[in-house]
Amino acid sequence: MGKRAREEEVDEQEEVAGEVPEFEDPCLDNDDGEPSAHSVSVGGLSFDTKRKVLKNIFKAFGTVVTVRRYVPGAPRRADVSYSSADEMKAAIEGMNGKDIEGRTVKVITTPVVEVAVEVSKKKGKGKGKGKGKGKGKGKGKSKGTGRGY
Repeated sequence: MGKRAREEEVDEQEEVAGEVPEFEDPCLDNDDGEPSAHSVSVGGLSFDTKRKVLKNIFKAFGTVVTVRRYVPGAPRRADVSYSSADEMKAAIEGMNGKDIEGRTVKVITTPVVEVAVEVSKKKGKGKGKGKGKGKGKGKGKSKGTGRGY
């Protein structure tokens, strides 16, 4: 039995055992609206936790404006924004340390993203080499012939 025949046999066994789930891009699992100023970050989530699950859990504490499941650089985090600060505080107190889909989550106020200020570059020659007045070559007698003349 060749390699190709074995691969086909394995594929048939997977189809019989159950459908292989298709990959879903987590970037597409976000609300389209802009988040409000009253936002909480939910950390420690499962990679498989969906936005709809979070929205259903967190709407018990108030009006959920947006849920951003995919946060760049933090795959286990989601940002949930509320319409008021009181709702946000209630969500932090009510959900911090609780389980969501088998994982204990940490709920905190979403940190403010600081925008880096671009520093203007000064004009110059660069690399700190000065004005370019080096020793040069061929000026005067050469020194160090070693003969003492």
